[in-house]
Amino acid sequence: MSTPSYAARWWLPVCTGLSAAWSWQATDGFLVMASALTVMVATPLLTLGWYLIGLVSAKVPAKYIIPQAEKAHMARLARKAKAAQQESV
Repeated sequence: MSTPSYAARWWLPVCTGLSAAWSWQATDGFLVMASALTVMVATPLLTLGWYLIGLVSAKVPAKYIIPQAEKAHMARLARKAKAAQQESV
C-alpha cells in the first residue's frame, strides 16, 4: 500500500471547497441542505479525481516526501528479501 500523492492530498480540500461553495449558492445559504449537497456532489467528484490521479501517477516513478520514509521502506524491503532467502534455504 502506498501513501497518497501530493495531488491526491490537495484534491480533497479543493474538491470539497468548490463543492461547498457551489452548493451554498444553489441552496441559498441553507446550511443543512448545503452540507448534504456538498457531500452528495463531492463524493463522486473525489472518487473520479482520485481514480484519474491514480492512473497518471502509476506512470510516474514514486518520490518520497520524507527522506526517513525512503530509508525505512528500503530497510523493510531488505528484511523481506532476507527472510525470503532464509525460508528458501
